Amino acid sequence: MAISKLEVSALNHVPSIKENDDIAEIILKSMNKDSLELEDNDIVVIAQKIISKAEGCLVDLETITPSNESIKIAEKTDKDPRLVELIIQESKEIIKIEKGVIIVEHRLGHILANAGIDQSNIDHKPGKETVLLLPKNPNKSAKKIKEYIEIQTGKTVGVIITDSMGRPWRLGTIGYAIGASGVKTIVDLRQKGTDLFGRKLQTTVIGLADQIASSATLIMGESNEGKPIVLVKGIDMPSDSDTVDDLIRPKEEDLFR
Repeated sequence: MAISKLEVSALNHVPSIKENDDIAEIILKSMNKDSLELEDNDIVVIAQKIISKAEGCLVDLETITPSNESIKIAEKTDKDPRLVELIIQESKEIIKIEKGVIIVEHRLGHILANAGIDQSNIDHKPGKETVLLLPKNPNKSAKKIKEYIEIQTGKTVGVIITDSMGRPWRLGTIGYAIGASGVKTIVDLRQKGTDLFGRKLQTTVIGLADQIASSATLIMGESNEGKPIVLVKGIDMPSDSDTVDDLIRPKEEDLFR
């Protein structure tokens, strides 16, 4: 896995996304305006937020009725009981509760704070308190976008959907992949590769999709930059079978649960 050159370019003509917008079509139109040429094995990295918006994952908290469990957890965490109810609905398991945060195993398998539910960069309408959920099936969303782009352009591409997450023992958030299609997500070099001195690698497993997502997030930004789509060139590692599910550590191997 030798990469000698990496190009990461933001699309600069992406409009504000609304429900039912065609993200794949918007990508191609924005690339045309930016005079970016798509090549085989390029990777399109898309911020989760615009996928969720296009797929109608906005929820008005006024429509949510909290359960008794949600009300109890809300008291412990100083959170809105309606938000807590959504966090529970979006989760397989609550792992840790502290003041201001609820760590869960999300229904997609990721370990996330507050089930990845977001309130930033959302156009809140007067009188409504709106939150944004993660997409229902980000791998499926990525595959749909990939197939449309390939039909329209005749090029073979990969698509990654990225979000931001915090990490144990480290301050700050990074970009990580929550959905992917057409690109290797994980590269297992154990007993296959060697180091500089010919010693076989024993533990090296590369989270390729997460590394690509992080590089794209540097260009996207994390606040008001408004660049939710990035084109990555230079990583020629296509895959017809890998998904982000391959990156999720099995529960029985998780030493920190």
